[in-house]
This record gives sequence, structure tokens and C-alpha cells, in this order.
Amino acid sequence: MQAELIYNPSGGQVTIRHELDNVVAFLRRCGWSVAPRETSRPLEAIELARDAVNRGARVVIAAGGDGTVNEVANGLVNTDTALGVLPVGTTNSWALQMGIPALNPILPGTQAAKLFAGLEEWIARPLPANYYRKVLLDAARVLVEGQTVAVDVGELSGRYFLISAGIGLEAAIVESISLKEKRALGSWAYVLTAIESAYKYSSTDVRLKLDGKVIDVSTSLIVVSNIQLYGGMAAIGPKACVNDGRLDVCILKGDGFFTFVQHAMNILSHRHLRDPKVEYYQCREIAVESLRPLPVHVDGEPFAMTPVAIRAVPSSLKIIVPEIAPGSLFGSPH
Repeated sequence: MQAELIYNPSGGQVTIRHELDNVVAFLRRCGWSVAPRETSRPLEAIELARDAVNRGARVVIAAGGDGTVNEVANGLVNTDTALGVLPVGTTNSWALQMGIPALNPILPGTQAAKLFAGLEEWIARPLPANYYRKVLLDAARVLVEGQTVAVDVGELSGRYFLISAGIGLEAAIVESISLKEKRALGSWAYVLTAIESAYKYSSTDVRLKLDGKVIDVSTSLIVVSNIQLYGGMAAIGPKACVNDGRLDVCILKGDGFFTFVQHAMNILSHRHLRDPKVEYYQCREIAVESLRPLPVHVDGEPFAMTPVAIRAVPSSLKIIVPEIAPGSLFGSPH
């Protein structure tokens, strides 16, 4: 198997080149030809992925967080080269959703595992019982033993996304978090910033066209999902399938901190679709206009401002998933 591994050295809270060396050695023992490529600037992974396709790679492995996975995927859409993932980022929503072994960002042991890996890197020698190493090697086994399937992606102004596009409050939160905060606090940086932002972020009038149907609503947050998980923690798009040719649109209405907390609790407890302050749709094309310009992110990276047009691109990306992938994610195409 000819493969290339694209690694973002800033894609997590610790430097784990040593762990990636172990993964590459494992893949080579399995008969793979693996060429590591390290990024040095934003969006370079898109170019490296395209170059890998041109060089004949059958698999391109994204080693990083959701941002790195997004960039590599953008270089592979509408090609025959499959995307593999080694989840070493701050958030690993895609890997967690697909059942690929990954450290869950909200579990207390995650920080300890990353600190342990960081210590190993600092002293430049392997330590026994490195749980982080086990997780990455388990993810590497998925690359060798898993299956290749075709999935949909979303597209917004020429940029593809695998996970979601967020409009309004969520995108404002993403914009306000620095790389330093992400490295220090991991996923908790998002939680703390969200609490602060919820006090001051207000709704605005928004017009949506969903497959041509016009909907007017006052909202502070719209999430357009390709998968079910949100931030690696909760299923904000519980009906989403990755091969149905549609995107799931969740609109959260209301203002103020307590409304935000109510929405968060309902999402975590899987009750938000019964809330009258939540509207949920499934469609192929979405156009969003707003009374005031709202920020937009794709897969956790700031990208644009409204107005925007978003569409599903069916079965346009090949991915490697575990042999037994989450069944609820794969439905019948529409």
C-alpha cells in the first residue's frame, strides 16, 4: 500500500513525532510504503494531499486534529485516494464519530495521557505504559484492517467540510480562541469561551433557503452538520448520515446565558429536538442571509461571513473506517 502521512506539528497539545515514528514503523511492518510530510503553514496540507494523489498514493493519512483532517480531505475530494486518520489533535470529532480509536477530549485521563506523551518527547526516550502510544497504534490498525467507503462532504464557497459549518455564536467562539489557549486547555478552551460569549452574543434575523423553501427566523446559532457529533461530545445532528446526500441543519433560537445553558443541557441529554426553540431540517442546499453579518466556520476553522451558500456533495470522498463502522451513520442514499 503506497501511502503518505501528513503531520501538523501544531495540531495538538503535545509534540509526538516519536509516537508517529512508531506508527510509521508499524505500517511498514505491515507492508505499507509510508512517506511522512510535515506542514509548516496553514492550508499546506491541502497542497500536500493533492501532491500525494499526483504521486500515486492510494491512502493519505491525516495526523492531527479536525483542522488537519479537513485540509487533507480538501485535497482528496473527487479522487480515488482514501483518507486515513491518526487523531492527535486537540479535538478529534471525526475520529470519535467514525469509531477510530482516539482520546476523548472531555475525559479527565486525556490530559494525563497527553502530559505523559509530552514528557516522553522531552526526554527523547520511550516510557513504559504510554497510553497515547496504544491509542495511536490502535488507530493505525484501523488503517490496515478497516474498510474503504465513500461519504458525502459539505461545500461552502469552494471549501469542503466533513464535520460541520457553524454560523453565529459558535463561529464567534472559534474566532476568539487563540492557539496558545487551545494548547494549554485543549477542548476546555472552547467550553470556557462559550460560557463567556453566551452572556453577550444576541440573536439576529436570518433568512434561510432550504432546497428552495424560505424560512425566516431569529437566531444566534445555526449548525449545518454532515455527522452527528458536535465537538466530539454531543449529537447535535442525531439524524445525520454520511452517505444520504443531505446535510442536517439545527437552528437554536433564543438569547442569553440561561437559554444557552438550556440548549447545551438538552443537546447533551438528546432532548433538543423536542424543544420548541430548536428547528431541525435535512436538505441538499442551504442559503443563509442575515440582518447583520455573522461569522462562519468550517470544521472548527474560521472561514467566512454571511451571506453564504452551502451544499452537500454526495459520495465524493473515500475514507478508511473500522471494519464495523457505526451503523447509524450510514443510511440509504436519497
